[in-house]
Amino acid sequence: MISRRPHEQSKVQPTYRWLAIMLVALIPLSVNVSSADTPRWWAEFYPNTTLSGSPILTRSDSQINFDWGGGAPAAGVPADRFSVRWTQTEWFDSGTYRFLARADDGFRLWLGDLLVIDAWVDQQGGWITRDLYVNAGTYQVRAEYYENTGGALVTLNWERLSSGPGWLAEYYDNQSLSGSPKLRRTDSAIDFAWGGGSPDSRIPVDRFSVRWTQTLGFGAGTYRFFTSTDDGVRVWVDGQLIIDAWYHQALPNTHSTDRVLTSGLREIKVEYFEDGGEAHAHVWWQQIAGSYSGWKGEYFGNRDLAGGPSLVRDDADINFDWSTGAPTSWMPADNFSVRWTRQATFSPGHYRISVQSDDGVRVWIDGGLVIDKWRTQNNELHYVDGIYLSGSRQLKVEYFEQTGLARIRFWTSPSGSTGGPTPTPAPAGGTVIVDDTSVGFVKGGSATGWHTAAAGYSGRIIWTRNNQVEKANYNWARWYPNLVPGRYEVYVHIPSRYATTTKALYWVKYGGQYASVTVNQAIYFNQWVSLGTYTFAGGNDEYVSLNDITGESYLSKYIGFDAVKWEAR
Repeated sequence: MISRRPHEQSKVQPTYRWLAIMLVALIPLSVNVSSADTPRWWAEFYPNTTLSGSPILTRSDSQINFDWGGGAPAAGVPADRFSVRWTQTEWFDSGTYRFLARADDGFRLWLGDLLVIDAWVDQQGGWITRDLYVNAGTYQVRAEYYENTGGALVTLNWERLSSGPGWLAEYYDNQSLSGSPKLRRTDSAIDFAWGGGSPDSRIPVDRFSVRWTQTLGFGAGTYRFFTSTDDGVRVWVDGQLIIDAWYHQALPNTHSTDRVLTSGLREIKVEYFEDGGEAHAHVWWQQIAGSYSGWKGEYFGNRDLAGGPSLVRDDADINFDWSTGAPTSWMPADNFSVRWTRQATFSPGHYRISVQSDDGVRVWIDGGLVIDKWRTQNNELHYVDGIYLSGSRQLKVEYFEQTGLARIRFWTSPSGSTGGPTPTPAPAGGTVIVDDTSVGFVKGGSATGWHTAAAGYSGRIIWTRNNQVEKANYNWARWYPNLVPGRYEVYVHIPSRYATTTKALYWVKYGGQYASVTVNQAIYFNQWVSLGTYTFAGGNDEYVSLNDITGESYLSKYIGFDAVKWEAR
């Protein structure tokens, strides 16, 4: 899995719902504090650290925010080696919540049957955080705590994040992460190039430190974690230190390590310090190639594929009907997105690429966008026909769900364009692509003037050098789509190589008429370029044509002859 690293950071404006009245160094927010006179938690106190036997004290507590120091919680309860269980029933609106706890010693928290925080160890009052998407509903909340010896304190609160999950970032004005953070915020990714600047006006330019924490879902597999920083960095997974490069260093540098993970939620913690000079922090990971038997599915808790994925897993097929549910329990049922990628091997031939989805979808082959329906829709079917594929190809499918039903299916099948003199007409509403390897493509002119190259829409293009004026045996080509009648927007694909002319003159024949469009091929790089929208009569006598006559100095430019696409409008 590759944790994407956008250079933007989202600032979250959460609405707090507190169970503890305390001062926490967070960005200014509106706070709704529970009344101290309103009992909410049912508390059971035990004279041991294991919550065993019968409680020696039961009572109602309005909040979980206690610092007993070296004393006892109440008369009859020992000052050391006791435990408490708090329970309550609470309504949650759908959204991503950040649960924050602080304990000396052990603490754990359940939401329904899901263990959200598990820190059942002796500790000295450090903060523990977990981010979790919660579907709307009523849940039993259960908090458990034990005190061993020494000081005794426990605090619990949570906040609802309006912009979805991200990294809880705590910024310190020193290199040792000591004291209270000067800034708390949510960072969408750990991908920062501050250079000689500062993360924020409250943080110094040099000698600062940051701690990022987040809980994310992982599919089973082997993952490679990477860091590239100036200066020190260390990374933990579920409390285990996996990268320790806590020293002065400058870019370029990359540290990595491999870890085998089982499927489920994992806590990731990253710590970083800046000494002096440049400041850079980049942390990411990926599932090791070969560990996916099908599609690599990256699931995001937002509809924009932003930040790091909440879940990465191996999907055998893209064929899902989640109805009104979510892909997994810790993700939202609405406003999520997915990116699937894989290498697929094709026998030489022409193919139809099909996708049916609710809502938006787009499909790439070898980096070329072939289907772009990035909008809300009700389980619509889209396809392109006549794509020539051979050998290993990189496929990418991106999808977003807005509200309501969530479903998507993607598949490939042999095209009806193979074996005939012209491509089979596409049904109304479809898309037809004719490549330089398709049967609907014809060319003429000087045989020695034509060349091929590994580039372009299907991995192969035809190119030639330009003529300044018309000469005998000049090179030309036509793309015949054999459409059904209708309105179509016409696109030409400009390859990344052998396309330097600024005056490629395309002709579009449609409904007995002609239109000419000049394209500056030199300014495009592996892109579809529109020639406009036209009404086609249908049949086999409509086409797009291009020749090598550009008016530029003789043989000074390359002209690329790649794919042409007709998309129904």
